[in-house]
Amino acid sequence: MSAPDHAVDPVRSILVPTDGSDAARAALERALAIADREDAVVHLLTVMDTSDGPLSFGIADVHELEASKERLLEELTASADRYDVEVTGAVRRGRPADEILSYADEHEIDQLVLGRTGRGAVTEALLGSTADRVVRTATVPVLVVPDATVGGD
Repeated sequence: MSAPDHAVDPVRSILVPTDGSDAARAALERALAIADREDAVVHLLTVMDTSDGPLSFGIADVHELEASKERLLEELTASADRYDVEVTGAVRRGRPADEILSYADEHEIDQLVLGRTGRGAVTEALLGSTADRVVRTATVPVLVVPDATVGGD
C-alpha cells in the first residue's frame, strides 16, 4: 500500500500555531506567503497550556492569560494586512500538541506551518516536544520553519 500523495492536494487552509515567539512569527510569514499564492485561509491558533492542571492558575491569572492570547491574535491578524489573505484566529485551553491536532482535524486543515526555536543543543537536536509530537502524528503535511534569529551569528 502506497502513501498518499499530498503533493497534488490543493492547499485551501493553513494552520499556524503561535505563541508570539520569533519562530512563530517566521512561520506565520511563510504561511501568509503560501496562502497568498494558493488563495488559502490562514488559521492562527494559540493555546493556553493547561497540562499542569487547571488548579495551577488562579482564575484572575487565567482571564489575564486568555486576554493576552486574544491580544496576540489581534496583533498578528492586523500584521497580515499586507497580504490578500483571509486570517482567522482562535484561543484554546489544553495540551498544545493535542489542541493543534484537534483544531486541524475539526477545521479540515490542509497544511500546518510551525515555528521551531533553537534554545540549545538539546532543542536543536529535537524539534521540541510540541512540534515533535505534531510532526509525528499529524495527518496532513507539516512545514517546520526555523527561527531566523537563531544561528548564523
